Amino acid sequence: MLTRIDHIGIACFDLDRTVEFYRATYGFEVFHTEVNEEQGVREAMLKINETSDGGASYLQLLEPTREDSAVGKWLAKNGEGVHHIAFGTADVDGDSEGIRDKGVRVLYDEPRIGSMGSRITFLHPKDCHGVLTELVTSAPPADREH
Repeated sequence: MLTRIDHIGIACFDLDRTVEFYRATYGFEVFHTEVNEEQGVREAMLKINETSDGGASYLQLLEPTREDSAVGKWLAKNGEGVHHIAFGTADVDGDSEGIRDKGVRVLYDEPRIGSMGSRITFLHPKDCHGVLTELVTSAPPADREH
């Protein structure tokens, strides 16, 4: 069962400049940064709030590390802006299978490792009214990388 909006992914050309905009404009601070070589992105997670299920909601700012990454291609076509929305779930495996059974294309056969040690998969935007949708099971608090 999907429990919350885990994060909204925003693609940007300059991560440092975009982080500074969100810090100066809204007061959001960076909670976590990392480079995901597999996905070809450098990212910053800005925590917005805690949630009742023990998780949190974030803005995920994404800067491509290479032009041929999914985010790099998306930026070249669309420019900066909202790239995807991610919903939190306690069971990314079960929920992705249940959604697949309803005819929605799940992009990964098996969930992959995402930000802060989470497990993730994506749903095809053509099956989700034009919205790239991510499902996220957060790592246990003790296992989260800050």
